[in-house]
Amino acid sequence: MSEEVARAILRRYENLPPRSAAALELVRLTGDPNSSATDLARVISGDAVFAAKCLRVANSAFYGLSGHVSTLPFSVSVLGFQVIRSLALASLAGLDDPNSAPEGFWQIAALCATAAEQIAPALGAPPGDAFSLGLLHMLGAALLHQHEPVVQLCLPECEDFEAHAAQEREHFGITHHEAAERILSAWHLPAELCEYIGRHHEPLLTQATPLERTLYTARAFADRLLTDEAPHFSEADIVWATDGRIPAMEIAGLAERIAERSEKLLQSIRPQR
Repeated sequence: MSEEVARAILRRYENLPPRSAAALELVRLTGDPNSSATDLARVISGDAVFAAKCLRVANSAFYGLSGHVSTLPFSVSVLGFQVIRSLALASLAGLDDPNSAPEGFWQIAALCATAAEQIAPALGAPPGDAFSLGLLHMLGAALLHQHEPVVQLCLPECEDFEAHAAQEREHFGITHHEAAERILSAWHLPAELCEYIGRHHEPLLTQATPLERTLYTARAFADRLLTDEAPHFSEADIVWATDGRIPAMEIAGLAERIAERSEKLLQSIRPQR
């Protein structure tokens, strides 16, 4: 029975409705080195809801340009191609509806996206792709939630993730990270990013790439900010994951900046009621 549920969930998102054409075209254009901000703005202009969202995010306190971004080409330049791609993928997932994601989903997404963007330069990872990973890596939880409400998100970090994964497989026939990897791949997110999303619960290996280390560390910071008592990730975990590029003495200050900036991002990306 659970296998049938998994197949139904995957079919629902792999066979997208016609309205999704603009978002899919944006994903394609953001991966084309010959595309320009004007090209993206032309496609965005065909979807009034998505255009309004791009302008709202570009004018948010997160970017410090409140009220100064009035055109779509300028909004694309402010946000960057990777952020536009992330917003388009969230739109494809139906996340413009306030009820489309579990409670706390957007707070976690904003924390992880902000943390990843802040951490990326220290680790030599592309900030735009880091932001995308942070924002999208838990997308599968929202996709499962749209079929049947999920019981628990994976941040703060689960005490027993194997039990959490087993519960998802029992209800849905697939885990949230497996669903996200499969569906985002069908939507043409770069294979490397899909791979990292699919294994974001696996232990970090010593040969991990800068982007994978960035996502791991972003989750560690989010876990610390979401946990009232002892967090799952220690300061030593963060120092190790970053090869010492984020020393223990800087963790508290960086966490404070992430918390402040993520709240500004959250206000602009969370669906409006």
